[in-house]
Amino acid sequence: MNRADITLCVIDDIRSVVRGIADLIQIDIHGVQVVGTAGNGEDGLQMVLDLRPDIVLTDIRMPRMDGLEMTKAITAVMPNCKVILLSGYTDFEYAQQALRLGAFDFIAKPFLKTAIEAVVQKAKEQIELDRVHFAKQSEMERQIKESMPLLRQEYLHLLLRYNANESRLKERWDYLKLDLNRERLIIMCIEIDGFAKQVDTHGIHDVELARFAVKNILEETLVSVTKSIVFREQLSGFICLLNVPTHMDIVTLAEQCREHMLNYSRYTISIGVGLEARTIHELPQSYQQATEALSHNFYTGGNSVFYYEDIQHHAVTRSRHSAEQEKELFNYLRMGNKERALPLLQSIVHSYSGVQPSDVMNVCYELGLLMNRIFAEKITMPSGMDELTAKLDLLKKGERLTLRELNELLDQLVSAGCDALQKQRELEADSVIAQAIHYMRENLDKNVTVTDLAKHVYLSGSYFANLFKKVTGTTLINYMNGLRIEKAKEMLLDDKQVQEVAIHLGYEDRSYFTDVFKRHVGMTPTEFKQIYKPS
Repeated sequence: MNRADITLCVIDDIRSVVRGIADLIQIDIHGVQVVGTAGNGEDGLQMVLDLRPDIVLTDIRMPRMDGLEMTKAITAVMPNCKVILLSGYTDFEYAQQALRLGAFDFIAKPFLKTAIEAVVQKAKEQIELDRVHFAKQSEMERQIKESMPLLRQEYLHLLLRYNANESRLKERWDYLKLDLNRERLIIMCIEIDGFAKQVDTHGIHDVELARFAVKNILEETLVSVTKSIVFREQLSGFICLLNVPTHMDIVTLAEQCREHMLNYSRYTISIGVGLEARTIHELPQSYQQATEALSHNFYTGGNSVFYYEDIQHHAVTRSRHSAEQEKELFNYLRMGNKERALPLLQSIVHSYSGVQPSDVMNVCYELGLLMNRIFAEKITMPSGMDELTAKLDLLKKGERLTLRELNELLDQLVSAGCDALQKQRELEADSVIAQAIHYMRENLDKNVTVTDLAKHVYLSGSYFANLFKKVTGTTLINYMNGLRIEKAKEMLLDDKQVQEVAIHLGYEDRSYFTDVFKRHVGMTPTEFKQIYKPS
């Protein structure tokens, strides 16, 4: 604070008093500057109104206008000005009346220098306190003004979700200066189609530009038709609160918003329109209606307008799909037969067409959960369930999914589960056949049968024979003969005699062994030995 930024005027009809006080109040000592003096009430009042000082020292009895009348006039125009009255002992009651009218203090004549200094210092300190308070108050008012859009949005969010006392609602409405009539209101809930999925590929600057552009198009469309307020809801949503248009049907207006967005931006929007709220007290119901109407973009995928009145008139009720369908689907899943499971799953989901989207979502999530449990019972590989769990989590969080996206997610869940199950079964089959082949190698000298091998791996004979051919691509007999011939080659190259090799491999008849060897190798054992045995 500057030393001389507090100003003072002195008014008294005795010139010596004026000069004495003016000389007494020195800037260097008190930080108060005398900026004007006057010798009567009328001149003094005009001077005060012109100079607007912080402090006025005035005699209570003066010609033309007394101190009481002057105090009343000054405080009416300048309520923060500190008026100090100079009065005689006989004017005490008069001075008390002046205090009631807003005077700051009074000093009785004859007064001492210290008394003048003390009261001026007291007034100065109060002025400084007032200024600090005023600065804080101004800063608070500035902050409130700057945050008014946020306060309005916060109030409107609460207004749409909770019922409250109507008089309190109106009081808050007026305080926030909402430029809408409080009667005949409509809610439109708006969503930018697919916007949430695009956020990951957009920078924050681009996201905010896009949201601003959408909001701007909505406001420009509505302003020419009716009073409205547009504010954000979550990442991709907006709420339009508007008075019922007088010259346009509300659905036509909503369609106009949709068309303008399509024509003037690179985004499309879906709009849900609630029924008319006669007063602000009914807005929560209109908001719920608009939200429910908007949920039907589940069926269209976007770029559509849904009016609650139409939705409720065409609402479809559907009993749950049959237990037989569900049982058949789950049997296909246990077998890993996605070719049969996928069409049946789509048939079940399609049977709910037209039902409230939230109900369809609940049914699909329940199906997804049950399907996931079936796969979890069958799939034992450590990472076999990772992809399925991720798909189920997406399904659980699927409040923004369209019907097409929901179908795709369910298909992916079924396909991933069946593929994982098939892969596991292939690995299990490979392991079983590997055990059987190891047993065959260890028993090449014995006449091992299909029954022997099936028993070794705990399978039925027919199932094992089919599984063996599926995994190896050949019959058990051919494979066994192949193992024996490979072993025969090793023994012949190890300088074993043909008769010894035949007996070791379970061929009691040497000529039969020679015939089998020649069919597989294209030459007799002796010829093979002569050709490949080192000299």
